[in-house]
Amino acid sequence: MQKQLKDEKEIIKRCQKGDLNAFEKVYRHYQKPLYFFALRMLGSREDAEDAVQTAVIKLFHGIGRFKFKAKFSSYLMSILVRVCYDMLNQRKKPAELDVNIASCKPESDLAMDLEKAILLLPLRMRECFILFAVEGYDQQTIAEILDIKKGSVKAHIFQAKQKLRIILSDQLKEAVL
Repeated sequence: MQKQLKDEKEIIKRCQKGDLNAFEKVYRHYQKPLYFFALRMLGSREDAEDAVQTAVIKLFHGIGRFKFKAKFSSYLMSILVRVCYDMLNQRKKPAELDVNIASCKPESDLAMDLEKAILLLPLRMRECFILFAVEGYDQQTIAEILDIKKGSVKAHIFQAKQKLRIILSDQLKEAVL
């Protein structure tokens, strides 16, 4: 996730007091990284937008419970992760890749293939990989966001990299044939 919001602690305290301007600053600062995470998890622009909106509403109603014991970005990401889980659990079929996922900035066919391959990963592996490799969180923070052990995060990231290598090499073989 991007840099911490300038004067974040003060702004969060203002949010907790009901300051809508402060809340809007938080939203504008974190909107894009939240959207791209949700897009990679859900595979659809519309679902990603809905997930971000739902997470922001949940944040608005629950920001008073934030106690500054963890990074705010981790707290916010954990809300979004739960929203994405809920949405994925409500689906009857696996995610289809939205062609508009290209807005995640893939620069080439390989980048697009990687985006598609990420969607093929099992959910826990996918979220660990995205949080680590794309969003730049460290393994301990990912463990806190997902409420799992750091060793599990490490294993999921390792397994995700292995699976992605296999998926991408299979796609390359198909392209050559």
